[in-house]
Parts: sequence; structure tokens; C-alpha cells
Amino acid sequence: MNPIPSRPLLSIAVSLALGTFLAAGTLRGGDWPHWLGPKGDNTAAADGFDADLAQWKDGWKASLGRGYSSVAVADGRAYCIGHDEKAGETVFCFDAATGESRWKHAYPAELMPRMHSGGPNATPTVVGNKVITVSKDGQVFCLATADGGKLWQAKLSDALGIEVPRWGFGASAVVDGQQVLFAAGKVVALDLADGHKLWTSKEAYHPGYATVSVFVQGGKKFVAALDGKGFSVLDAKDGAEIARRPFKSGFDLNATSPTVLPDGKRILVAGNSAAELLAFDGSALTAVWSIKELKNAMNNSVIVGDTIYGIDGRQGSSARLVAVNLADGKVLWAKDGFGYGNTIGVGSDVLALTESGELVTFRASRDGYKELGRRQVLAKTCWTTPVLAAGRIYARNDRGDLVTLRR
Repeated sequence: MNPIPSRPLLSIAVSLALGTFLAAGTLRGGDWPHWLGPKGDNTAAADGFDADLAQWKDGWKASLGRGYSSVAVADGRAYCIGHDEKAGETVFCFDAATGESRWKHAYPAELMPRMHSGGPNATPTVVGNKVITVSKDGQVFCLATADGGKLWQAKLSDALGIEVPRWGFGASAVVDGQQVLFAAGKVVALDLADGHKLWTSKEAYHPGYATVSVFVQGGKKFVAALDGKGFSVLDAKDGAEIARRPFKSGFDLNATSPTVLPDGKRILVAGNSAAELLAFDGSALTAVWSIKELKNAMNNSVIVGDTIYGIDGRQGSSARLVAVNLADGKVLWAKDGFGYGNTIGVGSDVLALTESGELVTFRASRDGYKELGRRQVLAKTCWTTPVLAAGRIYARNDRGDLVTLRR
């Protein structure tokens, strides 16, 4: 009999599709075209961002259905996914300014409400005139952004050669040139043009729920992949394993995306039991530090300057917001009251969505918590990362209530 995870651990299974992204295609300023934003570092351009949330006006709203998929915004359109709790999922495309429906793509899919409300986890990935989505049960669709027409589809369990993981597929698609990468213990690359398989990593590790990160060091491109029991660096051209390091988590539920620093030589890996900063020299991984005070059970932290800001999902207790020194992993300060919320960076500020549905802004400061704004926008439970794109904030809860605010 499998053990039943407590709430902080089971929550990881619905952590949203994760991943640093090197995308093909041209993006407009202010877009958020995929999970973790335009640069893949969980930050949005400030562009005159007002941290006083009372100054923001209510925007359009929509009902998406159950799920935890975040919003992708590109070329004036917003994309998200939800489950109707009956027959299947729907990919929604809205006009980003008005909320008017542009198109929908519906298909049969499993809800998989295992110790949470179920529904899709993966965030849509927009690249050029294509949007790529992943269902909870592993159906991949490549759709035309113009009208939602199906360009190709694939089944991840077949592509990876695995059974559907216990909590379904949680990772988003990551586009690297003509490759579309997916992960669940193994990593598979499909062709962006027609979806045929290009390569699959040889090693079959315990499935995880984290999206890969693509990065460059010394002119060579790598893939950072976190699975259920460890962390690997792969060669991006064929999936060959370059380096491997064990990384344990409660119930093998690693779900957050590896955060690769700009030099490609340091990688932050966090899960529901610990966080580690690793050094990568192109062939081997070594630990810089390891702490238990930054347990990213629900979402990726954000690095602003030399400080990490994120949710520490403490086992057996309520979660807290922490600021951690990047150099040595020491906790600089902590703040309760965020639950299993989510954070993104916006210039010198941080925008958070608490588990109970409050948007909060605070200064990215090493000297203590300095709140700048707070506004109730949703009912709980909110485990989905908020998005800031083209002057609008997007937030959703697990019931599928999507709200927007505008400047």
C-alpha cells in the first residue's frame, strides 16, 4: 500500500508545469508566452509596474474549469486550460485586452482528482504561430494560434515509453529551436514541425512533474532535468547524460523547475524536502550549499539580485515566505501568511498570489519584509503562479476562476 502524502507533499503533484525556456519565434515586449515567463527566470519586465495594487482596475473574468494551468500571453492573446469535471479538458484562447473568446479546443481527458481537485497542470507554450499544450493524462496538442486548428498531436506515455505517472503529467513543453522537450523521469524531444520523435534520453528514472530548463555554458547547450529521485544534466542535441546527482523528496514528488543562473555554472534545485545550489563545470555537479529552509513544494522561487525569494512549504505546518542569501543559503528573513502561494519577480519588486487568493506586492529587499500592496482577488485554493503581461495581471484558482487586473 502506498503511503498517503500529507497536504504539503501531495500539493507538489499539482505544481504547475515548470521550465526555463529558450524559444524560437519573435515575441512582443511584455508577453509571457510560456511557464516562467519570457526569459525563463520567473520574472516580468517592470514597464512602469505600480506595486500599489489598489490603483489597478478590475479587468475581464472567465471560467476555465478545474485545474492549475497558468496563463500564457503572446501577441495579444491569452491561453489557458481547464477540465469540465465530466468529459474532458478545453484549451481556451482569449483576446488579452477584452477577454473575448477567440477559439476553444476541447478533447476527452481524465480529471485525475487524486488527493486534490484534479485537472491540467501544464501551462500552454506559445512559439510563433503555434501553441503547444499538455493534458493531465499526457495528450500533447500543437494548435494554430490563429484558430485553434490541430497541427499535430502526440501521446507522452508512448513517446517516453512509460505508464502515466500517479499524478499525471505536470511538465510544460519547452521549445529549443526545432525541438520540443517533455519530461517525466525520461526526457523526449519531438519535432516542432510535425511532432515526430527526435530522441529520448536513455536513462529511465522515477517520473517527476518538473519541466526541464535549457541553458548554455561554454558555447554548448544543455538540458537540466529534475525527476522523482534526482537531477540530471543532459546534452541538448541527443539527450545523453552528462552529470547526475541524487535529490530526494517526500514521496518522490519533485516538481519545480531547475533555475539556471545566467553564467550556466550554478543551478538552484528545490523540492519539498530541501534546496541545493549546485556548481556545474560542463561535466560534473558539486554542491555549493544545501538547506531545508527553502522547500519549494508548490512553485519556483525567484532570484532578484543576490537573493532568493520563495515559499518554504514546511512539512506539518503552514508555509512561509522566505528570503535566502544566494551565496551561502542562509535565511535572511521569513514571513508567515502566504500558504502555498506563488511568487514572480517584477523589477525590484515581487508579485505574489497567496493560497487564499490575495495578490501581494513586496520589495525585493534583503533587510526584511516590506509590503507594498495587498488585494483579495480570488477565493481559495490558489496554487497557480500569477502572470504579469502587457499591463495586465492574471490569476486563477483551482476551480478555474480566472481574473485579470489592468493598469
